[in-house]
Amino acid sequence: FNELRHTCIQLLGLICAQRALFSPEISSMYPRFVSVIANPDYLKAMEHRHLSQYIKQFVEYIHLCCPSTLYQSHVAPIATQFFKHMEYRLKCSWSPILNAGTSSDSTKPLTTDQCNAAADLALRGGEEWYISYYSRAGAYVGELEAVLGEAVVEKNRVELSRSYSDMLQTSLALKGDWNLVLANIAREEQALKKNDSNILETRPASKIKNSSGPVNANGSKRSKFYKAIEARKLVRIKKLSHFLFLENETIAGYLVLSIAECLGYPDAYTCRRCIAIAHKILENVAWVDRYTQLLGQQMFSNAIRVTVAEQKWMVGIEWDMINLIRDMYCRLVLGQYLQAGGQGSGMQQNSDGTRFEQSKSVDKPLQGGGILCVPSDLPRQVFASLSGINPEMVIEMERKLRENRSAKDQKEIIRDLLHTAAECIKESEINNEQAGVLGRA
Repeated sequence: FNELRHTCIQLLGLICAQRALFSPEISSMYPRFVSVIANPDYLKAMEHRHLSQYIKQFVEYIHLCCPSTLYQSHVAPIATQFFKHMEYRLKCSWSPILNAGTSSDSTKPLTTDQCNAAADLALRGGEEWYISYYSRAGAYVGELEAVLGEAVVEKNRVELSRSYSDMLQTSLALKGDWNLVLANIAREEQALKKNDSNILETRPASKIKNSSGPVNANGSKRSKFYKAIEARKLVRIKKLSHFLFLENETIAGYLVLSIAECLGYPDAYTCRRCIAIAHKILENVAWVDRYTQLLGQQMFSNAIRVTVAEQKWMVGIEWDMINLIRDMYCRLVLGQYLQAGGQGSGMQQNSDGTRFEQSKSVDKPLQGGGILCVPSDLPRQVFASLSGINPEMVIEMERKLRENRSAKDQKEIIRDLLHTAAECIKESEINNEQAGVLGRA
């Protein structure tokens, strides 16, 4: 039965890849298709392992293959239910881990002895059943040993989070074929700037040169009509980002909220990829007022919390998180915008004392995006609420960030302030240290 389910999901991806799903001949059937494939009750009932395949084999394909003119009619009905459900499922899956600090009874897999109790709970339905179901990743292990059963639950939970972040990275051109288009454009700009066409024929050191002519950034040979193909892909990259973040408030709201929450889930793989997605979100919507609360309060506070906590799973990605904090603070408070991915120096915009002048790249996220013209106090309040931090220290930090706009200097300034807060928290936890995976590094 498991393989049968996966085969059906693969067929969904196939009809997307072949564009059959978007043909006019079946447009009258599409509402019935959506009522089944994106039915909220069906999504809720799926196990984590099956939903992971649904994400990889169907959701990613419909994002990449749907014509941009059909986003509202074909992607929106599915994406609305999908992102709403994913935010809820991921939150229920990770909450027991975050609240308990280590594995608790609620995260243990369902065994044969517990089937009757689980069946009674399922019959009653409601939130209690789904919270229990998602806490153990929807896993039933029968008579499997306890250690192996817990490993199955952890694997399914982590796999779902990683599948979700990978799908969004592909959809937002942070990896995959669409990212290769952006890498090729960057190489062309570099060749033009240096007036050196040989750059376009240079392969990575790991690639063997077996032909002449232009090559992709990954070393593969470019097709004959690569300019027209890449131009079409570039249009779709821009339109899909605009659709996901600015054309449907329900999709955008749950997508951004889920990424803000994923920053705090104890899985370095997921967190690292969600940091890159968060940069993409800022480049697209930091200038939109209705996002200020979500970005300046929820996402910013989550990023601050996991950085100050200095947890073991954060080892190796601390600077990535600090750079995200810098990106948010520069755009929402200081009137500075950065290059794509939070790279480069902060580019200060002029101010009349109350408002900043909007950047010229506000409608060009791939070139850095925009800023919030009226500065928000929310990130300042988050900083000031940390142990050992007072408003005067926040003001001093802002002065330094305005005077020193290089990426290295700004990250070190923010790190120093966060280190002060971390030391204060560490002193207060001396007699009550956390243990397990969420303990301090």
